[in-house]
Amino acid sequence: MSNHSRSRRAPYLSVALAAAVALSLSGCGTVNKTDNAKKSAASVTSAAKALPSAKVVYEQMRKNVTAAKSVRIKGEITNAGKKMKIDIAGDRDGKNTRAMFNDGTGGAELLTVGANSYIKADAAYWAKNGSAAIAKIAAGKFIKIPAGTGAGDLKVGSLLDGAFKNLPLAGALQKVETTDVDGTPAYLLADKLTPQGGQIYVSADGKARLLRIVSTKANAGTLDFSEWDAVPLQSPPPADQVVKIPGLG
Repeated sequence: MSNHSRSRRAPYLSVALAAAVALSLSGCGTVNKTDNAKKSAASVTSAAKALPSAKVVYEQMRKNVTAAKSVRIKGEITNAGKKMKIDIAGDRDGKNTRAMFNDGTGGAELLTVGANSYIKADAAYWAKNGSAAIAKIAAGKFIKIPAGTGAGDLKVGSLLDGAFKNLPLAGALQKVETTDVDGTPAYLLADKLTPQGGQIYVSADGKARLLRIVSTKANAGTLDFSEWDAVPLQSPPPADQVVKIPGLG
């Protein structure tokens, strides 16, 4: 294989990696398990009060998700039997996105600013998906990805919409409990019939912000949601941090 073909292959693999994350997210809202969120003393006290129905909490959360302009999604999921750490922050339209991935064998970052997309990866990633020569040039640096590769398709809006597309009856067959997520008072939505089969954590401050989804089965993992409508604008990488791979572009 020539250096030309190998150098063009790696950025395409980064896009495939992003697509795998999107696929995993689409199944996270369907089957879940209890995570490490603990009931606090305040939660136990509030449990005595009348709780809103799971359907009411869920629908309010869904409306917020649909209306959100930006969000950060961080956690660990299992894709194709491998654990993958992800950290994706961006706007719904995918014009301002910073996404980081690490599957244990190599880490990569995708940065989209307007119409331009870049990838930065470590030496292990480039050695695996390119060559030792490419790794020497590109490790720790940004590379501009040519238009048409699909890198800009990683949109927070698509991830959010996909995460709930398989829950048309959510809320109707769920119960609600009080708990907390990392100290934040929350409502836990759990399946009435199979408590281990579906759990979503929503803020209990009246805003019903989605805080966490914990999933089992094929796409096991925990995803935390934060920075709703508050993800900062990204800037293009500094010119001295951008390099070119021979044959790419």
